[in-house]
Amino acid sequence: MINVIHILAESPINVGEKWYWVDILAKKLYSNREIPFGFGCKLVAEFSCFVSNLIPINEEQLLLSNENNLAVLSLLDKKTSEIVCFEHQNNMRCNDGSVGPDGKYWFGTMEKSPSGLNGELYSLNTKGELVAQDAQIGIPNSFVWLDDKFVLISDSFLQQTFKVELLASGMLDWPNREIWLDLSDTDSTPDGGALDAEGNVWLAIWGGAAVHKYSASGELIDKIELAALQPTSCAFGGESMDELLITTATEGMREEQLGLYPDSGKVLLHKMNIKGKVLPVFELEV
Repeated sequence: MINVIHILAESPINVGEKWYWVDILAKKLYSNREIPFGFGCKLVAEFSCFVSNLIPINEEQLLLSNENNLAVLSLLDKKTSEIVCFEHQNNMRCNDGSVGPDGKYWFGTMEKSPSGLNGELYSLNTKGELVAQDAQIGIPNSFVWLDDKFVLISDSFLQQTFKVELLASGMLDWPNREIWLDLSDTDSTPDGGALDAEGNVWLAIWGGAAVHKYSASGELIDKIELAALQPTSCAFGGESMDELLITTATEGMREEQLGLYPDSGKVLLHKMNIKGKVLPVFELEV
């Protein structure tokens, strides 16, 4: 095991007996079986580009969202195979995403140095067919599905989370999205999140040193206070689905802030008194 302080740890997932996550800016994939509220981990793979999101296909394969493509990583030989390539500029990359109740992979793209609503939302079906949603977005995050019809998608650039309907056409009704959470008058922003078995939403609050628990209607119920200023995401897992892994970042933090928030850059495992909802895998057919 190695001790790592991450720059931008993201996309925690539980596959089999292991946790996985990436450090986007370090271009590395890590794993661990048990994380005793510390930062010991194993380096699984290194990449030549930014990898932002991990989705399980099975216990031997992960779907990777890269800068310019979506690919499958074999955990056995660490080789990748491209599924689809994007036609966007070099200043763009993928960010967060999740598998929806329709079996599609829903995700977003963003500028590497965000300057406005220049990103896009996409869906990828199990046959490898990519569909753009014509949805201008700054920093796409969260992708928490409340049910078969509605998904929460955060724009961390705007510091807001939107409730978006999935239409019968298979497209998101982005023009008629509702503001579900608005933190634009604070120093915090909603980032990645997870759903528990009771339908509550857990969101990492970047800049807020906490993970917030919300009802499905957006009411703040509880929070986990952290000694990490910039939590990036969280995910339920473990044998009983009662563990919450929280990823954090040190990106852009000053020395004074690092001293005040000593867990910044670590991955933090919390034992919960509630279970998480089991997420679907991506059943790739190609």
